[in-house]
Amino acid sequence: PEKRTVDLTNVDKVFWPSEGYTKGDLIAYYEGIAEWLLPYLKDRPVVLTRYPDGIDGKSFFQKDAPVYATDWIRLETMWSEQAEREIRYFVLDNLESLVYVANMATIPLHVWSSRVAALEQPDWCILDLDPKGAPFAHVVEVARAIHKLCTAITLPHFIKTSGSTGLHVLIPLGARCTHEQSRSFAELLANCVVKEVPKIATVARHLHAREGKVYVDYLQNGHGRLLVAPYSVRPVPGATVSMPLNWSQVTARLDMHKYDLRTAPPLLARQKTDPFAGLFTEVADLPQSLARLAELQEAAEAAPARAPSAKTASTSRGTRRSRTHRSR
Repeated sequence: PEKRTVDLTNVDKVFWPSEGYTKGDLIAYYEGIAEWLLPYLKDRPVVLTRYPDGIDGKSFFQKDAPVYATDWIRLETMWSEQAEREIRYFVLDNLESLVYVANMATIPLHVWSSRVAALEQPDWCILDLDPKGAPFAHVVEVARAIHKLCTAITLPHFIKTSGSTGLHVLIPLGARCTHEQSRSFAELLANCVVKEVPKIATVARHLHAREGKVYVDYLQNGHGRLLVAPYSVRPVPGATVSMPLNWSQVTARLDMHKYDLRTAPPLLARQKTDPFAGLFTEVADLPQSLARLAELQEAAEAAPARAPSAKTASTSRGTRRSRTHRSR
């Protein structure tokens, strides 16, 4: 195999002015947590967002690998529906490739939900909880509602911080359905959750129509739709990280700012397992979950019809008392 080396450049350049974090700190972070991150990059098209002058400078979105990309890095050419042309994507399968793109001033890493060998079969379905002005406490409450629903219909599901303002809930699909089926399923779940917590959640896409509620975004499912990779750094003050969580951590005390470029590596070093590992080992049984969801909805609709109202119950008790009095 060809020797893979990366000549690092401008490592002392400050990328996060308030914290003083440099490009070298970014590269060192990705080197240090590579074993956690690489499973989510392997065999997937990756899209870069590059910040050559740090988070306060100009940035640019890069799908196409540049012509000067080193010979040993893996590139895959494939059709992009959004761009309506073929694009040569980076695929980061090893530590050296990860360091190479970090040295290109890439801060966040966005990945497809599907792999190169099965582009039309996603590995996960996502519900993106976007506050856009809603309090983070409501984001947590909506996430808990999703957790309760998924548990009730025996649907495996995982959660991570976005590293920015929201939370991401992912459902493992095991490449057994299409992007269209994934999006339809996500839409169904989103509407069920909004029905459960209508005062704080919405599926309204336009900001003015959300009325300060948490947006449950199911449209991030589709061909070429992107997810910020777990453990990816975000280009925001504080250098926060998109951190996988256990559901027990999703409480009113959750503070996504505690997971950043400096704190995440020692936290991961103390962890024995990756909370997201089941994303590749578990597979949702969608027909079974849909059947269970239908049963729950039927039961909920039937419940009001079976339960007498307070007024009816009071009238019934009054009638019984009246009959008893006449019989006496």
